[in-house]
Amino acid sequence: MSFRRKAPLAGPGQQIPRRKARQLAFFFLPVLAGILTIPSFPNAGRGYFAWVALTPLAFFVARECKPGRVFSGAWFGGIVQFLGILYWIPGTLVQYGSLPVSAAWVLFLLMAAVLACFQASACAVTRFCMNRRGEAYLLLFAPAWVSAEYLRSAFPFGGFPWMLLGYSQTDSLRLIQVADITGVGGISLLIAWINAALVWAFLERKPRLLSLAPLAAGLAAIAVFASYGTAALRRWDAIQPDRRAALLQGNLSIDEPDSSLRWKYLEGYQQMADQLAPGEMDLLLLPESPSPILYQYDRDYREALSRLARRFSLGMVVNNIFFRDIDGSSQYFNSAFFLDSNGLLAGRYDKVHLVPFGEYIPLQTLFFFSQTITRDVGSFHPGSDSLVVPLGGHLTNAIICFEAVFPDLSREFVLRGSQLVINLTNDGWYGDSAAPYQHLAMARWRAIESRRFLLRAANSGISAVVTPSGRIQAQTGLLRRETLVGRFAFLSGMTFYARHGDACRNACVIILCLALLWSLVTRQQGRPAGPPAP
Repeated sequence: MSFRRKAPLAGPGQQIPRRKARQLAFFFLPVLAGILTIPSFPNAGRGYFAWVALTPLAFFVARECKPGRVFSGAWFGGIVQFLGILYWIPGTLVQYGSLPVSAAWVLFLLMAAVLACFQASACAVTRFCMNRRGEAYLLLFAPAWVSAEYLRSAFPFGGFPWMLLGYSQTDSLRLIQVADITGVGGISLLIAWINAALVWAFLERKPRLLSLAPLAAGLAAIAVFASYGTAALRRWDAIQPDRRAALLQGNLSIDEPDSSLRWKYLEGYQQMADQLAPGEMDLLLLPESPSPILYQYDRDYREALSRLARRFSLGMVVNNIFFRDIDGSSQYFNSAFFLDSNGLLAGRYDKVHLVPFGEYIPLQTLFFFSQTITRDVGSFHPGSDSLVVPLGGHLTNAIICFEAVFPDLSREFVLRGSQLVINLTNDGWYGDSAAPYQHLAMARWRAIESRRFLLRAANSGISAVVTPSGRIQAQTGLLRRETLVGRFAFLSGMTFYARHGDACRNACVIILCLALLWSLVTRQQGRPAGPPAP
């Protein structure tokens, strides 16, 4: 099998500058893919773009024969993609990280360049295997893409799995119900496969049925996923939640004076809770927010929260800073405090996965000029245990802010018996940007993967009650003081994903490794030792 090929870029008598111009135009394909990918994600929310957004990139991989040039083109396209999706980062670094505008943009460009390396590597590996084993290996593009997303979820500094390809379909609830089996990786795989299959169908020579087979397989997978999703929605939407929760969105700003923050943190939340009808709520949640008062040391605050917790049959969960002194070394933790219906501390979860440059500075000798965005303390210390806490006889867990984008972390709590997922977050750093919408979109998948209710209390929005189907039952607006009331239930049982994790993603990694190994040790008969000339 071989692809249809056009005439060489420059023939005898053609001028070299014209050939260079055409090569540059050809290199625009990955950039076009990056541009098309951006509106697939919140808050543009045009998820249908994703199904064709990568076709220019896949076409580029199919037609550019040198893996090094494939990497370069895909890398530039990836930079464009991440600059568009994460445009809100420089402003955050300037306003809350105390960085000059120039330094913030340098860090942002560096970040985009690093993130782009993962998908560029996937493209280069795909092209290498095509050179060694034939054009059919273009279909390796899909598992290679998912493998790159896996690496991006783990490296560097613990990973940054923000807006993986599958998240573009968050609002396609029927399609994404399969996440309780495959996780977000299954949808990323399907989207990447469809894009590669479209290019395959366009470029592949006779027979026509063979050229359409990969696309037909992808469409069949969509039909199967949708059929599964229809049954899953019917099942999980039929659940009648028997508990009520109140989520207080105080909209506290770190830019406010400490005196104002202290009043809002204590009296402001108290006033919001006083507006709730007595006896109608089972659980009260206070979000992650600037902490001018320490629960650990402020007796008045501790007693006020204790009295407040006693109003609710399940108590309350509140975010605060915990301090520990070990051998003269001060350690600060970003923690969730669980208070039972007697107002007593039932447990404390210390945030395990901290935000690089937000809650600690990695490689401080290199990034000595930067500060953590969070001004409460100089640097937080990571927790060491995925703690589940009993509230009213039911096991519950909290994930704090950025932890909501790590499915393996949420899954660990469910494996330990958690029947309800609580997400305490502060997205006030990002203002009125796409970031809060993107953050909520990713958090919704944690409900589907584990089939648990997700209660998301956000300081400045968007707070939400998410059902086990990923559907938003209720939500608040952005950058406003608001109380959200929603219904939930404690659920047990284990999904395939909860038991086995990212089996789909792991299968993609295995397929890619085997294909790469096979390409290294063998070569298709009749293929040249090196890549053909462009």
